[in-house]
Amino acid sequence: MAPETWDVLVVGGGAAGLTAARAAAAGGARTLLVEREPRLGGECTWTGCVPSKALIEAAGVYRAARLGGRLGIRAEGLRLDFAALAAHLRAVMEEIASDESDEVMEASGVAVRHGTLVFAGPHDARLGGEGLRFERAVIATGGAPAIPAGLGLERVPHLTNENVFALAALPARLAVIGGGPVGLELAQAFARLGSSVTVLHRGERPLPREDPEVCALVETALADDGVDLRCRTTATGAAREGGGVAVRAAGPAGEEVVRADAVLVAAGRRPRVDGLGLDALGVAHGPGGIAVDRRMRTSARHVFAAGDVTGGRLFTHVAAHEGAVAGRNAAGGRARADRGAVPWVTFLDPEVARVGLTEDEALRRHRGARAVRLPMARVDRARIMGAGPGLLKLVVAPRPLVGRLGGGRLVGAHVVGPRAGEVLHEAVLAMRAGAFAGRLAQAMHAYPTLSVGVQQAAAQLFRLGRALAPAGEPPEAPRPPGPGPPGATRPGAS
Repeated sequence: MAPETWDVLVVGGGAAGLTAARAAAAGGARTLLVEREPRLGGECTWTGCVPSKALIEAAGVYRAARLGGRLGIRAEGLRLDFAALAAHLRAVMEEIASDESDEVMEASGVAVRHGTLVFAGPHDARLGGEGLRFERAVIATGGAPAIPAGLGLERVPHLTNENVFALAALPARLAVIGGGPVGLELAQAFARLGSSVTVLHRGERPLPREDPEVCALVETALADDGVDLRCRTTATGAAREGGGVAVRAAGPAGEEVVRADAVLVAAGRRPRVDGLGLDALGVAHGPGGIAVDRRMRTSARHVFAAGDVTGGRLFTHVAAHEGAVAGRNAAGGRARADRGAVPWVTFLDPEVARVGLTEDEALRRHRGARAVRLPMARVDRARIMGAGPGLLKLVVAPRPLVGRLGGGRLVGAHVVGPRAGEVLHEAVLAMRAGAFAGRLAQAMHAYPTLSVGVQQAAAQLFRLGRALAPAGEPPEAPRPPGPGPPGATRPGAS
């Protein structure tokens, strides 16, 4: 019996694979989606975005309840029921997964099968004992936690994002290896729930991709929550010790040992390329993943790849966008990935949101670039919410031919504060549309909202003839402009 033939074969049922399969089917291609796990959804739904943000939300509520006395709200007998919290995480995951089920995908015209697929040739694959043929393929197998070699972690029970949400009890002491977004988000959440948390981070500052001003605010916030963040400190080994783990590290003070009940490894990710038979498929790949062009095409013209397996920006929204492009093109389209104004958010408290360049990057790339900044304490809604230290920072560069007219063009935006991820998207749209940066000040904003802060920050662009504040020295901020020119009274003011 001849193997079944498909127009498009999509391997991987996470964010990239799901969108790729839907796009291919919508383009008229007979599409098969293969996922190695017994359920669709991938990392984001089961071990990443969804459970981590549910945990972060719960930790924030618990902290707010404990600190509510300053608002006159006193919660008596407050306690954490970790088993109930774990059940809540599972319920949230299952609810969101219901939108990504086999039945939902099949209703959209995508056939779904589960199992381990291996490519056997340029147009051949095996799924279990079954042979498959395909005209074009999309590889969307995602990534996996990178476990540092040489630490002895293979002999020590350890946590990653793949198993931390299955914990049966809250660890009294938690050691975290890695000071990137995943490590810090979970460190803060567990600290708020009651764990004693130590973070070992080899870099000079946490979240090394962020603006230095942002990193300083993050350090303060973590310290306020009791997180022991040790920068310039490298884990050198780990071993069992009693019922826990002893992590050896080298830092500014020399050798040290961190004793914990559990160790969480958050030291980056690696693309899932092993065992797929990519050589038989004719797809070039390496430790950094599968190289693709703007159309998400690999070295083999009939094969596309999308998401974390390409080693690019490791965000769910990027994976979904790339998957849609790959799926359309696998079905005969000519779509191109948009790699311009890509936003991202680290879901700490305060949230850290960014799009585009940092101030230092802009100064290196654009002559005449400058930044305006506004402390979050100047935003009335943040004051009402009792928010701690935060920042709104807009990075601008002269426009061709017209220079700084209209405030120039926005090349970066950074928000540190409550709901920063929601506030950021106004700047994302301005960058994507190529609008004059000053439009952010001229557009009427509802008061009192956090987005008024964007308007206040942008209003500084019209202070012609005045030097903008150097880094770390916020200028005196104007009150929110009203419907008139910048500097008008606050909406509703009498």
